[in-house]
Amino acid sequence: MTFSVRFFKRLILLILVLSIAIPTWLAIWFGAQTASLKRQLDEMGATPSSRPSQSQESPSQSGDPAVVPTSYDTQLNPEPLSYQTMFPELYSTAVIPAQRVKAIDTVYLTFDCTPSSNTLEILEKLDHYGVKATFFVTGSTDPDAAEIMREIVRQGHTIGLRSSSSSYQKIYQSVEDYLTDFNEIYNLVYEATDVRAEIFRFPGGSVNSYNSGIYQELIAEMLRRNFIFFDWTITEGSATKGELTAEEISANVVDKMAAEGRDRDIVKLQDSPGREMVAGALPSIIEELRAVGYSFQPLTANVLPVAFRYP
Repeated sequence: MTFSVRFFKRLILLILVLSIAIPTWLAIWFGAQTASLKRQLDEMGATPSSRPSQSQESPSQSGDPAVVPTSYDTQLNPEPLSYQTMFPELYSTAVIPAQRVKAIDTVYLTFDCTPSSNTLEILEKLDHYGVKATFFVTGSTDPDAAEIMREIVRQGHTIGLRSSSSSYQKIYQSVEDYLTDFNEIYNLVYEATDVRAEIFRFPGGSVNSYNSGIYQELIAEMLRRNFIFFDWTITEGSATKGELTAEEISANVVDKMAAEGRDRDIVKLQDSPGREMVAGALPSIIEELRAVGYSFQPLTANVLPVAFRYP
């Protein structure tokens, strides 16, 4: 059986037509199905464009701590990680502006604070100079500690969270352990002061040798819960022998700012029992930095954070 040239030409033409027509028809059909599905989702108010995914959604957008994700649509969102379902009320109520403040010629004095009589002395010095600061508190069930926390708030300082436990090994054992500790200090401060803290500091900083295996998950989860963390740019320094004197602490802070020509700094000072030298250094720090044009402000959720670089 033989075929003419005309037959082969027609066969080739038919194949070309089908190769164009079939994909076009399939595209139209799938488009219609997609549009139908989208209309159904729109009717439920659950399209991807109208409802962010769980990783993007923040209950603080409404300013209502009760607005917490409670369900996950398996068609639109992945299953939550186990720690994302822990403590469903543990979300910050901070309303974060699109443009956060990056003040010029500003010093943010911050204290890693275990509330004690030393804290009261620091508060007295700050009040004398009219300076507002930030206290990242560590947990204590001592009634005197609760009263000191209330005094921090009464005097107009920012109260932030550090940790409930002082054991880094315990805090950073896992993301779940960190959240458990954070929930404890969050509730302790709220019960003592009636303040829902919005800012916090990771013990040892956001990236340290204790959380090196989990810091990315930790940071992502805390940001997802709308809490703002602050690392630091200057510390009071360290001494190779014994305790630093008030003069050494002041010199470490003032000299670092002057030598590097910084326009803003977050200074980390240690406020714990027996650290009277920190309170003694404050007059010199405040007077010397004011003399060269710096002002002092407390940290808030509106301030552009400082964070350590990831390794």
